[in-house]
Amino acid sequence: LDTWFSSALWPFSTMGWPEETDLLASYYPTDVLCTAREIITLWVSRMVMFGQYFRGEVPFSDVYIHAMIQDGQGRKMSKSLGNGIDPLDIIASHGADAMRFTLALMTTETQDVRVPVEKISLPDGREVLGSQKFDLGRNFCTKLWNASRFALMNLEGVPAWGDIAGSLDLSDAWILSRLNRTVRDVTVALEGFRFHEAAGGLYRYMWSDFCDWYLEAAKVRLNAGQVAPKAVIAHALDVLLRLLHPIAPYITEHIWAQLNAVAPVRGPHDTPAEGMLIRAQWPTAESARIDEGAQQRFSALQELIGGIREARSRHNVPVARKVALTIAPGEQDAAALAQSVALIESLAGAESVRIDPDAQGAATDATVLAAGMRAFVHGVVDREAELSKLTKRQETLARGIRGVEGKLANPKFVANAPPEVVAGETERLAGMRTELDAVEKALSQLD
Repeated sequence: LDTWFSSALWPFSTMGWPEETDLLASYYPTDVLCTAREIITLWVSRMVMFGQYFRGEVPFSDVYIHAMIQDGQGRKMSKSLGNGIDPLDIIASHGADAMRFTLALMTTETQDVRVPVEKISLPDGREVLGSQKFDLGRNFCTKLWNASRFALMNLEGVPAWGDIAGSLDLSDAWILSRLNRTVRDVTVALEGFRFHEAAGGLYRYMWSDFCDWYLEAAKVRLNAGQVAPKAVIAHALDVLLRLLHPIAPYITEHIWAQLNAVAPVRGPHDTPAEGMLIRAQWPTAESARIDEGAQQRFSALQELIGGIREARSRHNVPVARKVALTIAPGEQDAAALAQSVALIESLAGAESVRIDPDAQGAATDATVLAAGMRAFVHGVVDREAELSKLTKRQETLARGIRGVEGKLANPKFVANAPPEVVAGETERLAGMRTELDAVEKALSQLD
């Protein structure tokens, strides 16, 4: 048979057709065909036409048309050009999971992706063609492995979920909210064949939310003898492994087995975990756990801590040096902020944190403006450098305010611009005025 003719028969000819076999009844029609765009006419359309003609229905409900991988110059990889990468070589150099994750993250709907090709050395000494692009996937898997090792070393004696109901703090509510948002978003992305969105969401959640923030916050509480973080860590890691399994099956299955060994019963329902991850249920987002208030409050803490870290870096404060902080809560709840003092001390490198709504900084204090709060990092400022920086920021804000005030004072702009644009400009003006007021206060303290 002609190549394209036989290809058109493929969906049912491989399962016993023209006989009415059990295999054919079970698997025709199927759900998804995955293909590149150059054979849509040659194969895909022919499969559809022959399926309708011989079986009375189309062979699949969805066609996923994936991107093409090109070399760094935008050329199609081929043997004749000598610019192709053998997936087995990437598996040997970076690992199967690293390759899969990198490809998923790069795969947009139809836009081709470029992978710069270069010679690399394999562990066995052979030189082959590879790419540094796959370092991203390897780094991701390494981060997951190290974070999981820390979690597993601290999960002995995981309490039942029912026993910690009254012990959850802001960081717990935040990570559970972020976890359920991630479950929801990743599920929607996968169902829509947006694999790069799914991989990107998992990357951000694992790297930033779970590792860089929650585990660091949990260390403080675990060192203080609290056990509630153990249950939250076990549950968050459980769900993360389920979400990652389709993309990185090997490392997640290995970690799952180790998690089962130390915490066989885990999660809000206190149920025994499935023996193998590949057989575990896909997680379901719990809307009740998506807490916008907790996310906003913790986001404010992140902004504050990030600002303090930036101030330390800007003023060349050694990492090992502990600093004294005073925080004026501003729009934040002072009592709620006081509950996070230990977290701020740990993540901002502080020896002490004082909460004072009326706090005023000295000339040698670095001022941090974040989420409606002011923080003073005591004794780290070069007065002249800080004065110059704040003066420049004052001038920038003043120009910005004049520009927005001019827009809003223009009747034509207000009448013709969409309401949401006018509202956005009004909100931006209020934000700049608030920041300008804080900058001017900081300047007055330097005089």
